[in-house]
Amino acid sequence: MSSLREALAGPPVPVGYTLLTPPDWGRFPATPEGRAELIHLVSERFREVGRPDLYAETRAMVSRQWARMERANVMEIFMPVEPPKKGGTPMSIAASPWVANGDFETDLRARAGAERHVERVELADLGVLYRWVAERNGPDEMPGVKARELSYVAPFPGASPKRGLLLMCSIVHVGVEESGQALEAFTALADSIVSTLRWRYA
Repeated sequence: MSSLREALAGPPVPVGYTLLTPPDWGRFPATPEGRAELIHLVSERFREVGRPDLYAETRAMVSRQWARMERANVMEIFMPVEPPKKGGTPMSIAASPWVANGDFETDLRARAGAERHVERVELADLGVLYRWVAERNGPDEMPGVKARELSYVAPFPGASPKRGLLLMCSIVHVGVEESGQALEAFTALADSIVSTLRWRYA
């Protein structure tokens, strides 16, 4: 009887997820408290390396980023919290809910845009994952740089999902050719992090 009940109810709905990131990364909710925590943590790191003068710049940059996240319905963001070493590349991963309008894959491909090559990846411990890449100009506060955006959408388990999770990784760089292997290494890092995504149930 329990198996019949489970079959009629469908697959369990995730209540959250886990994601493994490098040890020098932090996870911050897109709330005023999350913003304050990140500003405090990063300013402390700059103070430790003798650059407290960067506090005001850091605060302003984080505040602008939080305003963009609120407009994009971002739930939380993952990012490095240590001051970047020489040659380091700014990188972050933002998590947002994804709600499909109609068939999940058809809707997703339409929203990604016909010019995007959307990959459909099968992961043994997760299921289907959709991935596409876009190159854009960098944020207004960082003139002269570019941003590679990697979008990953994981639908909830089930035959006809309507909801899922969007993970968008932004990698700031000076140009695809100029950045060369460094940009490809950070892209590979993003793929590795997202591959650790697992659903969490009650």
